[in-house]
Amino acid sequence: MDFSSEIPPEPANSAGPVWDCRWPDPVAIKVSATRILRTLPEDSPELNPRLAITVEMEMSEDLHGEVTALLVTPWAVERIHWHPAHLGVDPPVRHAIPLEVNASGRVAAGQGVLLELDGGNRLLPVVIAWEPETGHYFVETLLHHTQGYDTARSALDAALGKPLSRPVTQSITSTMHREVSRRGLLKFWRS
Repeated sequence: MDFSSEIPPEPANSAGPVWDCRWPDPVAIKVSATRILRTLPEDSPELNPRLAITVEMEMSEDLHGEVTALLVTPWAVERIHWHPAHLGVDPPVRHAIPLEVNASGRVAAGQGVLLELDGGNRLLPVVIAWEPETGHYFVETLLHHTQGYDTARSALDAALGKPLSRPVTQSITSTMHREVSRRGLLKFWRS
């Protein structure tokens, strides 16, 4: 069976798929995530309605290269990687098969690629994303499920491997086999 007719042709005037990379915009990411949330069923068990969509920009020492942001949504915590359009070159990605294009000739969203970081010294598996508000960007999922978190900060801290912001309550058995002064015992019962 020949499926070649189902594959959209590459644009006639270009050497390859077209990238729609724009200036990194955290507001556009938040707007697109809000639009996506409106399309999802409200009663979905995979959504955490306690979490607000939050975007935090990450600071980079290299102002000419990659720009990243952390995105917390009711469905996941992701790191967004932008390839700024002002660089004038295609994003530094590696792929095993040719990139698919959509009907308009742009690189299609949803494809997994390796993003080259640190001048090609580090490869990061990401998914290509495209939204009308943002253009192309790359998604690294840090936390696949956010149901167990009450705040965007706690979900973000868990995704980044940071310790919990509240101390873990000690059990009585953890202190049974050590000597404790009366002051220490009173302190234990107050916590």
